[in-house]
Amino acid sequence: MDVRCLNCGNTYEGRYCPHCGQKAETKRLRLSEMVNNFVGSFVGGDNKFLNTCRDLICHPGYMVKDYLLGKRIRYYNPLQMYVFVLTLYAIISFVLGVTDSVFDELARLDFGDDADVSKYASVEFIMNQLSELSSNKLYGTLLLTLFAVLPYRWLFRKCKVERQDGRKLALNYTEQFYAQMYHSCITLTLSTIMLPLCLIPGSDNILTSFYQVITIVYLVVLYRQLMGIKWWKSLILCVLATIMTIIIFAITLFIVVIPIGVVEGLKG
Repeated sequence: MDVRCLNCGNTYEGRYCPHCGQKAETKRLRLSEMVNNFVGSFVGGDNKFLNTCRDLICHPGYMVKDYLLGKRIRYYNPLQMYVFVLTLYAIISFVLGVTDSVFDELARLDFGDDADVSKYASVEFIMNQLSELSSNKLYGTLLLTLFAVLPYRWLFRKCKVERQDGRKLALNYTEQFYAQMYHSCITLTLSTIMLPLCLIPGSDNILTSFYQVITIVYLVVLYRQLMGIKWWKSLILCVLATIMTIIIFAITLFIVVIPIGVVEGLKG
């Protein structure tokens, strides 16, 4: 039986339009259809989402290396993964009443005439905001990923990855960004799993310490497998790169907050 494609108007036989590729069976949009499309895009027949999750957990560096070197049909793009996990994190944190509000706090800073503007330019204030911002899973994770690209690119510049054509090249900035995004996906997934534990009184410090240790360990494993280097070298370079990332993050925060305090102080 001939079918008329609702997308391009082509008439054909079969389940898919040979001209544009749209499915022959196009249902009316309903809530159930929306949910099925959303879930199916991650856990559909190609199993890309499940493959990405499993390989990121079991052997992250080898999986990232395969993706960077061109084996991309099997895995999800890290930006797609991040958006999905971030959405899941936001929903669960909302249901549990666990929120991250450091940006809201920054927006409420009092720079009025009677405010003590000097405290906003102090080292203590900057470090407190840095700590809260870096521990924030909704946007702190993504910000740390962006700031980490330069330190990791510079420190790992002498570590080469063998390409399929036989050349050995260091990761460029975009490849480093993708590697960091995959790392952010798995750490954000860990944060999502840990969310119910945040409801336990007095668990904040323990969970934060555990999260930081797991983050470093995961980075060491990822770059050891990705670069094919020794454990001790991966550990040293990852620790140094993380320290550099925090320093750059802190300097940027200084640059953003201090001028505001100075300007408002002059107005006062």
